[in-house]
Amino acid sequence: MSKKTNSILSIILPNKKTNIFVLFIIILGIISGTIFLLVLNDTDKELVTNQITNFFTNINTNNINNGQAFTNSLTQNFIFIILVWVLGMSMIGIFLNIFLIYMKGFIIGFSVSSFFLIYEYKGLIAGLIYLVPTSIINILIVLMLGTYSIMFTMTLWKHIFSKTKGSGFNSFLKKYFLILGICLLLGLVTAITESYLLPTIFKIFIKLFI
Repeated sequence: MSKKTNSILSIILPNKKTNIFVLFIIILGIISGTIFLLVLNDTDKELVTNQITNFFTNINTNNINNGQAFTNSLTQNFIFIILVWVLGMSMIGIFLNIFLIYMKGFIIGFSVSSFFLIYEYKGLIAGLIYLVPTSIINILIVLMLGTYSIMFTMTLWKHIFSKTKGSGFNSFLKKYFLILGICLLLGLVTAITESYLLPTIFKIFIKLFI
């Protein structure tokens, strides 16, 4: 493996134990979102069905404002990224970040399982379309943000209470700002795919399977 690849991996996966912990929280959220949908009563399931059906109907009739969808998606992505990043700079914020990471996984699990609830096995294809690439990139964003926010809290703790003040904190702070920039860029990519690419692919799905 080249030095450049190792360098990129060291940025994305800076700490194995912390990465595994954050990934566990994401997976736990995905599983919880799936289970939550299954235990909903018939009235709530019907509400979810109507929302998904209306979403596909709007796509099929070109009743989607891509520009507005892009603005909404970009705003939501940036708010989430900046919020988690800022909370990571406080020792108390780590607990809120863990909850936000869990909820991100919960939403992904709930959304994907909703397609299966309505369209059964055909819904697996819709779920796959939803996952790739948008949700995969979102998971990568959450994984990096979650890992670095936890590591920042730990680094800050050591910096404050350690008797030896090294340059490690300043070095990590620079990397923390770098991660913010990378995640904002990825947030822009997901907003574009959600607003322009996904509707096009879903329209093909509707014509072939619905």
